[in-house]
Amino acid sequence: MKREPRRTCLGCRRVRPKQALVRLVRGRDGVVIADPRRAAEGRGAYVCPDDRCLARALHRAPLTHAFRKPCEASEELATAVRTFGFGGAGAPQSEASGKNALKEVRRLWRQR
Repeated sequence: MKREPRRTCLGCRRVRPKQALVRLVRGRDGVVIADPRRAAEGRGAYVCPDDRCLARALHRAPLTHAFRKPCEASEELATAVRTFGFGGAGAPQSEASGKNALKEVRRLWRQR
Protein backbone atom coordinates (compact mmCIF):
# COMPACT_ATOMS: atom_id res chain seq x y z
CA MET A 1 0.00 0.00 0.00
CA LYS A 2 1.39 3.38 -1.04
CA ARG A 3 1.61 6.20 1.48
CA GLU A 4 0.53 9.76 0.83
CA PRO A 5 3.43 12.28 0.79
CA ARG A 6 3.73 14.34 3.97
CA ARG A 7 5.32 17.74 4.58
CA THR A 8 6.04 19.92 7.62
CA CYS A 9 4.25 23.26 8.06
CA LEU A 10 6.58 26.25 8.51
CA GLY A 11 4.28 27.76 11.14
CA CYS A 12 3.14 25.00 13.46
CA ARG A 13 5.86 22.45 12.54
CA ARG A 14 3.28 19.65 12.33
CA VAL A 15 3.65 16.98 9.68
CA ARG A 16 0.56 16.86 7.48
CA PRO A 17 -0.47 15.39 4.13
CA LYS A 18 1.01 17.38 1.27
CA GLN A 19 -2.44 18.05 -0.19
CA ALA A 20 -3.60 19.79 3.03
CA LEU A 21 -0.83 22.42 2.81
CA VAL A 22 -0.11 25.32 0.47
CA ARG A 23 3.27 25.30 -1.31
CA LEU A 24 5.43 28.42 -1.23
CA VAL A 25 8.26 29.10 -3.69
CA ARG A 26 11.06 31.68 -3.60
CA GLY A 27 11.43 33.57 -6.87
CA ARG A 28 14.78 34.60 -8.31
CA ASP A 29 14.21 38.09 -6.95
CA GLY A 30 13.94 36.70 -3.40
CA VAL A 31 10.19 37.23 -3.06
CA VAL A 32 8.17 34.28 -1.79
CA ILE A 33 4.91 33.52 -3.60
CA ALA A 34 2.21 30.86 -3.32
CA ASP A 35 2.39 27.98 -5.81
CA PRO A 36 -1.17 26.64 -6.07
CA ARG A 37 -0.43 24.16 -8.86
CA ARG A 38 2.68 22.84 -7.08
CA ALA A 39 4.56 22.98 -10.36
CA ALA A 40 6.88 25.98 -10.06
CA GLU A 41 10.58 25.29 -10.26
CA GLY A 42 12.77 25.56 -7.23
CA ARG A 43 12.79 24.69 -3.60
CA GLY A 44 9.38 24.63 -1.97
CA ALA A 45 8.15 25.15 1.57
CA TYR A 46 4.72 24.36 2.92
CA VAL A 47 2.33 26.14 5.25
CA CYS A 48 -1.14 25.45 6.66
CA PRO A 49 -3.82 27.86 5.42
CA ASP A 50 -4.54 28.66 9.09
CA ASP A 51 -4.09 32.27 10.30
CA ARG A 52 -1.87 31.32 13.26
CA CYS A 53 0.43 29.22 11.09
CA LEU A 54 0.61 31.99 8.51
CA ALA A 55 1.55 34.57 11.12
CA ARG A 56 4.45 32.42 12.35
CA ALA A 57 5.58 31.24 8.93
CA LEU A 58 5.66 34.60 7.18
CA HIS A 59 8.37 36.08 9.36
CA ARG A 60 11.74 36.39 7.70
CA ALA A 61 13.57 33.76 9.83
CA PRO A 62 11.45 30.68 8.98
CA LEU A 63 11.34 31.62 5.29
CA THR A 64 15.08 32.24 5.12
CA HIS A 65 15.77 28.94 6.87
CA ALA A 66 13.39 26.99 4.62
CA PHE A 67 14.72 28.44 1.36
CA ARG A 68 18.36 28.56 2.51
CA LYS A 69 18.69 32.07 1.06
CA PRO A 70 17.58 35.56 2.07
CA CYS A 71 13.97 36.14 1.11
CA GLU A 72 10.89 38.10 2.00
CA ALA A 73 7.17 37.45 1.74
CA SER A 74 5.25 39.25 -0.97
CA GLU A 75 2.56 41.64 0.21
CA GLU A 76 -0.20 39.39 -1.13
CA LEU A 77 1.22 36.11 0.12
CA ALA A 78 -1.08 35.76 3.14
CA THR A 79 -4.15 36.44 0.98
CA ALA A 80 -2.97 33.97 -1.64
CA VAL A 81 -2.37 31.22 0.93
CA ARG A 82 -5.83 31.71 2.43
CA THR A 83 -7.35 31.72 -1.06
CA PHE A 84 -5.67 28.48 -2.07
CA GLY A 85 -6.17 26.86 1.32
CA PHE A 86 -8.57 24.13 2.12
CA GLY A 87 -11.82 24.08 4.07
CA GLY A 88 -11.79 23.64 7.85
CA ALA A 89 -12.37 19.90 7.59
CA GLY A 90 -9.29 19.40 5.42
CA ALA A 91 -11.27 18.43 2.35
CA PRO A 92 -9.86 19.61 -0.96
CA GLN A 93 -11.47 22.51 -2.77
CA SER A 94 -13.73 21.85 -5.69
CA GLU A 95 -12.23 22.45 -9.11
CA ALA A 96 -14.47 25.50 -9.66
CA SER A 97 -13.41 27.18 -6.40
CA GLY A 98 -9.77 26.42 -7.22
CA LYS A 99 -10.14 28.23 -10.55
CA ASN A 100 -11.74 31.21 -8.82
CA ALA A 101 -8.88 31.28 -6.33
CA LEU A 102 -6.36 31.25 -9.16
CA LYS A 103 -8.11 34.20 -10.81
CA GLU A 104 -8.03 36.12 -7.52
CA VAL A 105 -4.29 35.59 -7.06
CA ARG A 106 -3.59 36.63 -10.65
CA ARG A 107 -5.63 39.79 -10.07
CA LEU A 108 -3.63 40.55 -6.93
CA TRP A 109 -0.33 40.06 -8.78
CA ARG A 110 -1.38 42.45 -11.54
CA GLN A 111 -2.04 45.15 -8.93
CA ARG A 112 1.56 44.98 -7.69
